[in-house]
Amino acid sequence: MRVMSGQVFISFSHEHDAGYAARLAAHLAAAGVAARYDTQPMSENWWETYTRAQVDSCTAVIVVMTPEAQVSGWVGREVDRARAQGKPIAALLLRGESFVPGVEFEDVRDGSMPGPQLVERFTAGEPAAERAGASVLVRAGALGLAVGLETKGGVFTPLIYRGAPVPCQRTEVFTTADDFQEVIQVRVFQGEDGRLVVPEQRLGNYEVRLLERAPRGVPAIHVTFQVDTTGTFRLTAKDAAGRDVPVAKLG
Repeated sequence: MRVMSGQVFISFSHEHDAGYAARLAAHLAAAGVAARYDTQPMSENWWETYTRAQVDSCTAVIVVMTPEAQVSGWVGREVDRARAQGKPIAALLLRGESFVPGVEFEDVRDGSMPGPQLVERFTAGEPAAERAGASVLVRAGALGLAVGLETKGGVFTPLIYRGAPVPCQRTEVFTTADDFQEVIQVRVFQGEDGRLVVPEQRLGNYEVRLLERAPRGVPAIHVTFQVDTTGTFRLTAKDAAGRDVPVAKLG
């Protein structure tokens, strides 16, 4: 079975398998598949205000199967919600036995990441350039417009300057503004230094999901802005230990 490309939702036991879910999300993101997972302690209110909407908006669900996930009412609810909406479900067997009826699973009981077949299911039919990100304006092998961020007052602030030869990249360190913040939002545009951002020149809104929660200002997330020779933009991130941090392109 192949599915349309798009954001996938990872269902797992929060108490026991959050580390594997974080690695899986980073693995998928590196392959161009946006993946969302949640480590917030589950409750009825959290299901109603957050998790249910994430399942509803995803393209498919990946279930990390372990004995703890099997007895988790929340994992069961996520799978049932996906089934009710006809969403494709993929399964990875991390421990124990398969418990999602009618779904073929990939054996990852050695703690490994899934093989390329899983990624291909979520990227089938999508050009590689589109998986990588939006295209930027390139003229004669150089950037026609700078690539940067929207700063205070809606002003465009460049990170990679106009005229830079491609391929090119720049890495900036981001941190959190709030205690135990789970994501960092990065809005990327093309533009002219010192001018206001233009919505039509937006390259994407990106969500960088931290692997661990910490007091504000502690995380040091190295975010890399890259433009390749085709003019395709990609945003990637690593933490201070060099681990890949999941990045989801929201629009």
